[in-house]
Amino acid sequence: MCLVADIIRRNLRATDLAARFGGDEFAVLLPETGADAARAAVQRLQGQLLEAVRTKGWPVAFSIGVVTFNDAPEAVDEMVKRADSLMYAVKQSGKNSIRQEVV
Repeated sequence: MCLVADIIRRNLRATDLAARFGGDEFAVLLPETGADAARAAVQRLQGQLLEAVRTKGWPVAFSIGVVTFNDAPEAVDEMVKRADSLMYAVKQSGKNSIRQEVV
């Protein structure tokens, strides 16, 4: 997990925030980032993560849910719940992909 956390941290701007939610789940908040820029950032991050684990020989996949909110929700829990739902949809459809929505 330290490798993953380090790669995430190195790819964040000063305004971004990352947190570990449990065993193998992380959340990354990219404030003031549109859908296209968020997708590009997450694709870049996933590529770096995949390269790092491939180099180590670890059989790891990265299933990612991305939600861009045009208007901030009333609670952080809503943000996490929506992204988590997308991430689980990726896992159920074959893993190692990104699913994104804009609300």
